[in-house]
This record gives sequence, C-alpha cells and structure tokens, in this order.
Amino acid sequence: MSAVKELISAAEAARILSISVASVRNWTKAGRLRGFRNGRMLAFDRAEVEALKEALASGRTARLRSRRNKTAADGAFVPAGYVRTKACERLARQAAGIAADRLDPRLALLELALKLLASRGHLAAQPEAGGASLAERFLDGRLDAGGFAPLLGGLCGRGADGGDGAGEADGAGGSVPPLDADARSRLRELARLPVAYAEGDDLLGLVHLSLARLRRRKQTGAYYTPSAIVASLVDNALGGWPEDAGLPRVIDPCCGSGNILIRVYLALKKRLTARGLSAREADRMLRERGAIAGFDIDGTAVHLARLNLALLAEPEDGAPAGFPILRQDALHAGDPGNGRYDLVIGNPPWGYRFAPEEAERFKRRFRTAATFGPESFGLFIEAGLSMLEDGGVLAYVLPESLLTVDRHAEARRLIAEQTEMLGISLAGNPFAGVSSPAVTLTLRKRPPAPGHAVIVRDGRGRADAIPQRRFRTNPGCAFNVRAADAEQAVLERMRAAPGVWYLKGRCDFALGIVTGDNRTHVREFPDGQVPEGWEPVLRGADVCAYNVRHSGRYIRFVPHRYQQTAPEPFYRAPEKLIYRFINADLVFACDDRGRLTLNSANIIIPRAPGYRMKYVLAVLNSRPARFYHTCAHASVKVLRRHIESLPIPACPADEQDRIASLVDRLTACGDPDGRQELYEAIDRRIMALYGLQEAERRLVAGRIGLPGTLCRLES
Repeated sequence: MSAVKELISAAEAARILSISVASVRNWTKAGRLRGFRNGRMLAFDRAEVEALKEALASGRTARLRSRRNKTAADGAFVPAGYVRTKACERLARQAAGIAADRLDPRLALLELALKLLASRGHLAAQPEAGGASLAERFLDGRLDAGGFAPLLGGLCGRGADGGDGAGEADGAGGSVPPLDADARSRLRELARLPVAYAEGDDLLGLVHLSLARLRRRKQTGAYYTPSAIVASLVDNALGGWPEDAGLPRVIDPCCGSGNILIRVYLALKKRLTARGLSAREADRMLRERGAIAGFDIDGTAVHLARLNLALLAEPEDGAPAGFPILRQDALHAGDPGNGRYDLVIGNPPWGYRFAPEEAERFKRRFRTAATFGPESFGLFIEAGLSMLEDGGVLAYVLPESLLTVDRHAEARRLIAEQTEMLGISLAGNPFAGVSSPAVTLTLRKRPPAPGHAVIVRDGRGRADAIPQRRFRTNPGCAFNVRAADAEQAVLERMRAAPGVWYLKGRCDFALGIVTGDNRTHVREFPDGQVPEGWEPVLRGADVCAYNVRHSGRYIRFVPHRYQQTAPEPFYRAPEKLIYRFINADLVFACDDRGRLTLNSANIIIPRAPGYRMKYVLAVLNSRPARFYHTCAHASVKVLRRHIESLPIPACPADEQDRIASLVDRLTACGDPDGRQELYEAIDRRIMALYGLQEAERRLVAGRIGLPGTLCRLES
C-alpha cells in the first residue's frame, strides 16, 4: 500500500520554501515542483515540498536556489532601461557581480571611471606589467590622472571634496579602505571588462544604482530615471525654451549621478554647434555661462555627476570641465545658488521618510505640506518654482497619484493657479521592478491666461488639449487628464441629470478584515475538510461583476486577534455590496450569505429611501458609472470618496423593479453569452436614466467595454 499523502495549499508550500505563491505556480508549470488538482485548487504533497526544501538548503538544486535568493535579496539589481544599450546594461551587470558585497562600491566606480577617461582620450594609461588595475595604480601613486585627480580622489575619499562635503560618500564614510588581496583581485577582474565610453550613457550611475541597496532607495524615495523618460523630459523642457531666447541656466535639484544633466548638456551643445560654434567653443560657453548645475544629498552620486559632465567636454589646459554640482539638500537651500534659473528639471524623490522634527518644520514652511504633512515631490515642486526666474520652465517626473489623490490637492492648486501648465505625459510604469505609474509634467512660472490649454499625451500617440480652467474648478482641483472635452461633457451631463443623487450620507461603508498576517490567519483546506469554527472569507480577486466566487480561503472570526475589523453586523448583513478595493475599474457584487471579507474586498450597504440595493448594484457596474470613475479619478484604488462622488440617476420604482429583475437573471445565469446580453440590457436602461444621447452612448461604450470579470462565475 502506498502512503497517504498529506496535501497542503500553494500558500503553505510557499511558506515552507520561502518563496512567493506566484513562484510556486511557476515552478509547478516548469515541472520543478509537482502539484495535484483538488477540485479548483492546486495542492502539494507536504513530504515532496519538505524534500525540495532540503535540496535547496544543500545546494543540490542551484537553479531554484538562485531564484529563491532573488526573492530574499534586498541588494543589487541592474535597472532595465536606464541606459540606451543592452551592451551597457550587460557591462553594469558584470561589474556589479564582480564587486557584489565584497568590494567597496567606490573602488569599483573608481576603476570604471578611470577606464572611461582612458577610453575617452582624457587619460594616458599604458598597461603595466603584472596586470595591475588602473585603480590600484592611481591609489598607489603610480598613475598620473592630471587635472582629473581631484575628481577621482574625491570619489574615493582621498582628495579634495570641492568644499561641500561631497567627499564623504553617502553611506560609506571616510576614505576607501586599504587594498587587501581580495580587493586587488576584484579590481583586476573589473579591469578586464571591455569598458568603452558611449556619449550620453551613464554607466557610472547605473553601476552605482545596481550596488545600492534597494531598501535604502525606498527609504529615500530615490529611483532611477529610464533613458526614454529622460529624453522625453529634456525635449519637453527645452521645447518650452525657444532657441532664440539665449542659453538657459539649468539646474537639477536632485541630480543623482547626472543622467538628466548629461542629456541637457548634449542638447544645449547641439543648439550651440548648430549656430556655427565648434564643439570646443560650445563646451567653453556652457562652462563659462554656468549653464549646468545640480544638487544631491548622495555624496557618491555628486562625484559621479561631476565626472560624467567632465567626460562630456574637452579639457581646457589639462583641467576638466567643472560645473557647480553640489552635495546639498535643495529643500534646505536658502539661496538656490548663483541667482535663479531658467529651467528646473529632474526626477524628485517620491515618498521620502522625513524625521518627525523635519516634517514639522516643512509643514510650517511649505504650502503643500500644511494639511497632510510633507510629501517629498510636493516640496520639490514648491522649491523648484522658487528657483525659477519668472517665465522659467519646470519639468519633473512625478507619480501619477499627483493628478487626483486627495493629499496632493494643495500641490495641484499651486500648479493650476500659479503656473501655465505646458504639458502632461502619461508614462505608465517606467521603473523596472516597481509598480508606480508616472507622469512627466512641464510648467511655466507665470499665471495662466484665461483660455490656456494643457497638452495631455497618453503614451499611445493621442494628444488632447484640455482647458486649464477645468482643473481649477474640478472638485479637489483634480487633474482628470483622461477626459477630453467630449468626455468631460458626458461627465457634466451625468452630474446634471434630473434628480441625480449621491451615496454620500446614504450608505454605510465597512473595510474588510486586516489580519496583519494572512499566512497565519487565512487558510486553505485542499482536502475539503474544513475544521469547526472556520468560515469562508472573500478577497478582492473573488469579486466579479455581479457575482462572487469563493476561492477556497477560510478564516476564524476572532476580531481581537486582527489589526482591524469592521463591526460584525456589517459582514453579517442580510444583503450587502462588496467591491474590489485594489482595482482601476469598478467591480461590485451582491452578497446575501453574510460572508466575511478581507481588506481587498470592502463593503457598502446603501440606505437610500426608495432605492433598491440591486438597482444601486446595477448602476455601479454600468458602463456610465465605470466611465465616470475612469475619467474623473483614474486611480488604481477604488476609494470611498470615489464611490460617494458617483452621480446616481433618479429612477421610478417600476423601472427599478425591471432592472432588479434583470440583475437577478444575470446573477443566476451561467451562460457567458446570456450574461453579456443581460449586461447590455441593463446598461441601455442605465444610460437612458442618465439622459445620454446616442453619440454620448457610443462614446461611453467605445471607451468602456464589458467588465473583464463578467463571465467568471461563482464557484
């Protein structure tokens, strides 16, 4: 007889193997882990999972071990898209792998900087017998770097720092340690890499980012700017500064290693050479006019920015081109530098964690911090505008949340009231490994003219001109950039429908359960034997348009064990609406079984006299309501205020009865075609209640399709 297998869930297998549930599924698909179907759920033999865990620990399955270590590591990664060429990315990956955690990052950067200078022709360095690296020779005093020596010495903490403290590399402290045998070996391995200077690419910054700890970057809100975004940002910024207006003075107040300033320098140099100047004359003019400046708080990055700009220009009498790149916090700069600037450009930090006392100071000093406390990118918007001459241009990479989220309303008011908004470009998710939609925003520092329009680009080639006055009059000064004029007209018609009403003050809201540790408190029972006291719990992913489908998660309702729960009567209500909280679209279902929900599936219970719950459900799932939500809010979360601000059309009782009957039929229907027909029938009635004309209906239907979850039926 074969032994009885103890089946465990994917979540339990993930816990044992210290990987994500997604990795468990991927390993199963690849045949590296054997799964069993138990109804709709994937189950695993505990003994096999434990054996795999032992093999991972012993190193017998190196490929899977390296995959698991990727999940556990908080260390090096090479951000895709930061440079323009895959060859440069591969080179950075090789360099990061050689240095890893065994070599002071500044030593690795020193070797690469020396190799770039040699490749550029700025440094004469013949190979030396014994194969010593350039960094070894420089630190041992056997390599003359000429006028570049102070920059290189500052990078590794062994030279002048320019008087601004940049010699104290951020997070490193003091000078690099004496070279031991392992350091020399790694430097010589780096020396064998085929490093070639490529104008416009920031190899040094890429390696610096790759060796930086991801956790540190999250704490400071600092993320790299991909090359495609940099190119677009620089084009937009300089597009607001006509060529016949003279050479602008440009500053990046959070310049990092200078990848944006590199592109600015090259673009300005191109303008000058197009006027007939030689390359050397253009370099000299950019330097003498002080056209490029930058601040950053990362000392190593400041040195790299100085080196990157020095690499661009031809030396004068052996001295590298020098620009005022300072280790300085732009938010604390009383005087932004030598006067004001014509162009402020950058990717300011998002979500920086300020110390409490610093946050209090900023609340008193900055308008954007007064209500909700400081958000770093909002502070940089204010600081950047203060650095500009009147009529100057500000161009930033910013989170898309700026456009509509409540806590950024004061930043939006500042922008909409005091600047001429030149353009907003929706950039999607440009940062590898980080889910954070971004926009580029270009402003001119002057009050907007009454008829001024903002050019909004969506990343798919569509460009709309939106009157800036609309933003100023929107609730919360929302920048609803996904609504062109025709779409805005539909929103206004919906708000103006006769008898329209809102859920605010007419419904109860309840959050799903926040357990604090779902792995501990939420269980699956693949064998179907659910212990006494455990009951189904619904997640956001279980909520589909009109229906819920329980995915096999269970919980014991013991409120004092959890971080947060709503009062139990909300969960046990005879009838309630459940919606997906983390979702760009509206997805609502009705629950009449008193089931519990997790915090990804929140609850509303309409209490509007004269209105049936199933009518409200039909409205919330309808194309018009989803269109309104998409155009007015464009959020990846469905917030309470979003639901409360949706206009609900007036509806007589007999029409509500007809709609509720269609909802009942749709909920009970198991045929996908039948469900679609019923959804369309409901939708036509809701559109009529809003008073939408035929052209408006076509616009809404063209923008909003059938719900993606409509045909995922209840289990």
